[in-house]
Amino acid sequence: MNDDLSLRVRRLHVRSRRLVESFFAGNYHSVFKGSGLEYDEVREYEYGDDIRFIDWNVSSRMTAPYTKTFKEERELVLFMVVDVSASLAFGSGGEDKRSTAGTIFALLSLAAEANNDKVGSLLFTDRVEKISVPSKGRRPVLRQISEVLGYKPQGRGSNMEEALRTAFQTLKRRSIVIILSDFRMAGYQTELALLSRKHDVIAVNITDPLEGKFPLLGLTEMKDPENGECIISWGSSSLLSRDYERFWKEHRNRWHNSCRSVGADTLEVSTEDDPAVRLQAFFKKRRDV
Repeated sequence: MNDDLSLRVRRLHVRSRRLVESFFAGNYHSVFKGSGLEYDEVREYEYGDDIRFIDWNVSSRMTAPYTKTFKEERELVLFMVVDVSASLAFGSGGEDKRSTAGTIFALLSLAAEANNDKVGSLLFTDRVEKISVPSKGRRPVLRQISEVLGYKPQGRGSNMEEALRTAFQTLKRRSIVIILSDFRMAGYQTELALLSRKHDVIAVNITDPLEGKFPLLGLTEMKDPENGECIISWGSSSLLSRDYERFWKEHRNRWHNSCRSVGADTLEVSTEDDPAVRLQAFFKKRRDV
């Protein structure tokens, strides 16, 4: 790990500890839906118990109704699907989208490590670039953070369909799956729905202020970072500005609606946001629902 990357990881470690101490302490598991239940024992049925959990085999032997009881699994699995395609290299201010995604990844994985949970990850472009199976411990978590922050991808495009399908095949037990991407692609809804049926999925859309408002410039060349295609536009055109804003607003609404329709939660984080503050607000809202 080079010195700059090592320093950044250490700083993020300090920030993640503050996040855990200020919010997650004692409530970490409560912000995730259906974190998992494991069988505990059977006891005699009492009025008000859920009839779905009656153990009919035991009840028939005991000639009285008995119900299964469960306890919450103490260990969670946090698995993050991270988009490292070329479009994430964009940023109109001090931070680009890739850096913002890396900060979120670091904060969440260190928070999970502090709670003794497993952390795994999948990095993707137009292919699955790297998979780290969920594991415990400081060293594996720091290694994954370093990979996300400094990874040099082979591909430029983005194939979320393959990434989500691979995540579904990789995860054998219910997990918290967090997708970090700018969602500048289509065709992944079926895989997202499949993943959301089994796991608690949170889609984090990394945005930039320039994507919502076209800059008032003269003749402007715009280039797609993933396929290299260019178009020339007259930036001071009010019609262009209006169409541009409407396009991204509709794109955002489609993304939000497609996620929520399959049960995936959504969060937007801009490159000008403090990711720790956005995460705190999001999980506080989630816990209080």
